[in-house]
Amino acid sequence: MLVGLALGVLAGIVAFMTFRIASVAYRDIVGHVMVEERGHRALAVLAHAIRHAGHVTPVTSSVTSSVTLPAGEDGRRDGDTAASPMGFGAAQFATPPAPIVGHDDCGVMLADNDCARAGVERSDALRVRLSGSGRPDDPTLPDGTMSDCGGYALPARAESSPHESAAVQRYARNVFYIGRATDGVPQLMCRYPVHRDGRISGTRYTQGALVRGVETMQFRYGLDADDDGVIEDFVRADEVHALGASAWHAVRAVRIALVMRGERLGRVAGRNPEGLHSGARHTLTLFDPAVSADDRFTPSRHLDRRRHVFTTIVRLRNASSCREAAC
Repeated sequence: MLVGLALGVLAGIVAFMTFRIASVAYRDIVGHVMVEERGHRALAVLAHAIRHAGHVTPVTSSVTSSVTLPAGEDGRRDGDTAASPMGFGAAQFATPPAPIVGHDDCGVMLADNDCARAGVERSDALRVRLSGSGRPDDPTLPDGTMSDCGGYALPARAESSPHESAAVQRYARNVFYIGRATDGVPQLMCRYPVHRDGRISGTRYTQGALVRGVETMQFRYGLDADDDGVIEDFVRADEVHALGASAWHAVRAVRIALVMRGERLGRVAGRNPEGLHSGARHTLTLFDPAVSADDRFTPSRHLDRRRHVFTTIVRLRNASSCREAAC
C-alpha cells in the first residue's frame, strides 16, 4: 500500500512538472511571437507611410502647389537663403512641402521646424505628407482606396477654409512618434488630421496609438544630392536640417530601427543581448557601424524583459517635385 501511495505521489509530481514545463515553454513562445508580430507590424506601418510620402492625386485645376504656405508649413528657418555646402538652397525649394521631415529626440512635431518635447528614450519623430484619393465629383470625400496612419479613408484634399492655403488643403500630415500609454508602456503613436463626416481638416489634428511596446525609434535619412539615383550617405535629422530646409527634398530613402520590448519576463537571464537580459544592462546596436550615441540603445528600466531590434530601409516612391523642376 505504501509502495502504491509513493508511486502515485511520484506520478503526480512528474505530471505537475511536465505541465509546468509545458506552460513556461508556451508562455515563452507566446512572448516571442508577440514581440515579433508587433515589431513587423510597426515596420509595416512606417514603411507604408514612407513609400506613399509625396503622393499627389490630381484634382481640379484650381488647386495648385504654387501658393505661399503659412508660417512653419514649408519647413523654412530664419536665414535659409544661401546655398548649403551640398548645393541645397532654400530659394530653390521654398514653396512646396518636402515629402518627409524628421526631428531627432522629438516627442511630437507640431510643425516641420518645431518639436514640442523631448522624445521617449531619445526617440525620433517623422512627418509624412501625402495626398489621398477623392471622388471625381467631390475630392474632399474619399473613394476608399487610400488611408492615413489612423486607418481612416483619406480624400484628395481637405475641406476648404478661408484661413487655409490650397497647399495645406492638398496634403495630409501624418506624424509618427513614441508616446507612453496610461500604464507607462511606450508605444508607436500617430498624429493625423481630424475626420468629420468623411472629410478631413487641414489644421485640426488628433492622435492615436498604433503599436504597443516600441521602446525607441530611430531614423536615418538617405540623401541623393546630385540626383543620380545613388544615395551618398544616411544621416541624422539634425544633419539634414543643418543643410537647409531644402535638403529634405533630396531624401530618397529612410533607415528605420526599432527596439521592441515584450510584456513577459525573459526565460533565461543575461544571455542574449537582443532578447533576455535580467539584472544587467545590455547595449543593443541599432545601426552598424555605431558611431553616435543614438546608434545604440541601453535600456534603463525593466531589464528582465525580452527585447529585439527590428531594422529596415524604405525607399520613397515619389520623388519631391522640387527634384524634377525648379520651385
